[in-house]
Amino acid sequence: MENNVHYPKSYDIIYRAGYVIGFAGIVLFVYSYIFSNTLGFLIGIPVFYAGTLISSLFLLVWRKEIKIFILSCVISGIIAGISYTSAFNNTEVMVVSMGLVLAGLAGLYGKEAFCFHFMEGWILMWSFPILIFANLLAYGLKAEYNPLLHGIFSAIYVIAAILALSFLIKKLRQPLLHICQG
Repeated sequence: MENNVHYPKSYDIIYRAGYVIGFAGIVLFVYSYIFSNTLGFLIGIPVFYAGTLISSLFLLVWRKEIKIFILSCVISGIIAGISYTSAFNNTEVMVVSMGLVLAGLAGLYGKEAFCFHFMEGWILMWSFPILIFANLLAYGLKAEYNPLLHGIFSAIYVIAAILALSFLIKKLRQPLLHICQG
């Protein structure tokens, strides 16, 4: 972020609001996954995507390439998610959609972890690629309905949601427009 550029506090408020909205989507997703609730999934995923998109759009970074990468992942994931619902109706497309959005969110969490030393950000950033790969592997092996695997993924998603909540609390307590310390 350049020193001669000044952003209003509302910019940071909207950025943080994206995390709040995204967390609401995470909670709905985790609930819907654990209890196999289709309605929660249908509401949770778009809410999660919207929150991640808002934070991505209002991200303040010192290198534009980082923002471009994050936005590219999130927007590509949203487009894939829309194609899942409108054209393909294919589970694998939804997994790819979620993977792309999670890659963008990993970038958001990674930026916060780097700048402000949020341990939850590091853990979430590095766990998302593993979760993406594990989900792709489960779908590739047609094991997504295995009860044991469902239980394992449920526990992992709950842990990720708790980490995201801890991250969110730290971010909301931070002063507005706090300068990167990484």
